[in-house]
Amino acid sequence: MKIIETKQLKDGMILGESIIDSSGVVELLNKGTHLTQRHIELISNLGFTEVKVLEHENEAIENVTLDVHAFKENASKNGDAFDLMKLLNDLDEIDNHVYEPTERSVVNRNMEVHVLTGEGNIPIDVKHQKMIDDTKEVFRNIRETGKLDLERIKNNVEEALPDMIRNNDVLMRLNQLKESDDYTFQHSLRVSILATMVGKWLGYSQVELIELGEAGLLYDIGKMNIPEFIVKKEENVNAEEFELIKKHAQFGYSILLKTQGVSSNIKYAALHHHERMDGSGYPLRLRENQIHDFAKIIMVCDVFDAMITDRPYRKGVSPLLAADYLSWSSGKIFDAEVCYIFIKKLSEYYLGKQVKLSTGETGKIVFIDHNYPTRPLVQVGERFVDLAKDRSVHVEVLM
Repeated sequence: MKIIETKQLKDGMILGESIIDSSGVVELLNKGTHLTQRHIELISNLGFTEVKVLEHENEAIENVTLDVHAFKENASKNGDAFDLMKLLNDLDEIDNHVYEPTERSVVNRNMEVHVLTGEGNIPIDVKHQKMIDDTKEVFRNIRETGKLDLERIKNNVEEALPDMIRNNDVLMRLNQLKESDDYTFQHSLRVSILATMVGKWLGYSQVELIELGEAGLLYDIGKMNIPEFIVKKEENVNAEEFELIKKHAQFGYSILLKTQGVSSNIKYAALHHHERMDGSGYPLRLRENQIHDFAKIIMVCDVFDAMITDRPYRKGVSPLLAADYLSWSSGKIFDAEVCYIFIKKLSEYYLGKQVKLSTGETGKIVFIDHNYPTRPLVQVGERFVDLAKDRSVHVEVLM
């Protein structure tokens, strides 16, 4: 295996290590992927300057062995608290789980959604500050006690739901949230908003939307069982740390399994949200209809928000570039219907927006081709740049 610069990548090269987004959790491309020109373009546009590839086709891909004792040493060096016995017990618990086949969510796609409209444009984090504070406290309690106050979560989602989904401009809804130093909580809240929007567009009933909103808040709670110094690491995690982070889907399922009143829909959303349609995900390597409907929605929202959100060590990409990644991955690793409705509704709100291109020029989106919704026509001064034809240029910032 060798490390090479992105500009030296060629068709047919094989990734020796997964490409992980800036949150340190989401696999954008799996190790073992045979690279195409489209892969290379994506890797470059997403800001990765170097990657690991195999030196020859028959080279074995290294498997990472999890050594939790090494984490204890690292924690001690950094002066961080670390409960080795708790982690060992948590790992032992998920190793003994027997996972039943998915109980699918049954959705009436023709049912009209009767949800009260919200009030004006009061930002979510102003109108629902109590909900945000309550939910943060629930997250802290999970880390400290391992117990989840489900009723508190449900009540808050029910109260906030009208304002979470009243406006189809999801980018505006996300931008209304103040930045938080607790990435896991903030990310879960943003995914909850995105997921309920997608559920609305798919025709979910109000009862299902509330449950989907809960699932969006709780799908990542397994991270509470990951040592905090790894979750909050302000640089790319190493391969061994990533192997532990990948256990969070099972940790979350385990927490929810022990919580009275949690539906199977919410449990499976947590367990399956890193599975992929082609079987390349984790932890169970499920495929297509083996994956729960809620998880199919949440995985798209999870990746999209992780890609567009700024982190201390990497700036988020533009929503259009993240949507372009989803579009390219649609039907391969993400559910095609979910991607289609997400990108279609998102693109409706691009029209007329000011943008900055990767060339440094600024302009305005004047036309969206529904065949290429993530590659709009941009007016720059007196000329037009058609991103559907010129793939070397992309929207860097939505202004």
